[in-house]
Amino acid sequence: MKKLKDYLYYQDEWATIYCGDCKEILPLLGKVDFLLTDPPYGVDLQYESYDDNIVSWRSLFGNLIQWATANAKMAILPSCQINELKWIYTNYPPDWLICWYKGSPGHVAYIGFNDWEPLLVYGKPKGLHMHDYFYAQPETTKSGHPCPKPVRWASWLIERVKPGLVLDSFMGSGTTLVAAKQLNCKSIGIEIESKYCDIAVRRLRQKVFDFT
Repeated sequence: MKKLKDYLYYQDEWATIYCGDCKEILPLLGKVDFLLTDPPYGVDLQYESYDDNIVSWRSLFGNLIQWATANAKMAILPSCQINELKWIYTNYPPDWLICWYKGSPGHVAYIGFNDWEPLLVYGKPKGLHMHDYFYAQPETTKSGHPCPKPVRWASWLIERVKPGLVLDSFMGSGTTLVAAKQLNCKSIGIEIESKYCDIAVRRLRQKVFDFT
């Protein structure tokens, strides 16, 4: 059986990256203050190591929320498909929602365009008070990841939660870890594809942060 050190890909003063399947790695981790992550959406995007269909997404989501509610003081993640909110509330009801307003990126929605996205909130650290609406415009990216979040998306949330340790279990190109390091916050990232781990390492090593 693999140990946590067997998945270690990169580590510096602020960030630790594990390369592998989060379903295998999460049970090996201890408690964290804040889970901030962006799982696949179940919309048939092309990933090398994951079949992005709705059945896979529901299984992935269920495993993640069960782990998060037992091991993280707070978890925030996108609802993914808005039409899956009924399933989410039936099976894993969140404690609250945050509105991420994107501006007008032109993303297709049921009635025309999707200018906002609900973020699911589970748990709350003692004494936390924060707004449940924020603006972060999607950014042009050179990372090669099919659906990266803007750095401002992660930094706005981390800055308000003020965690000692933030975890991104679907790290992608490392946006959450870059935002955490910028805010002097320690972080852990998990990513199944090594090519995205390489991108995250490059971004974390830059003295001037690469926001793309």
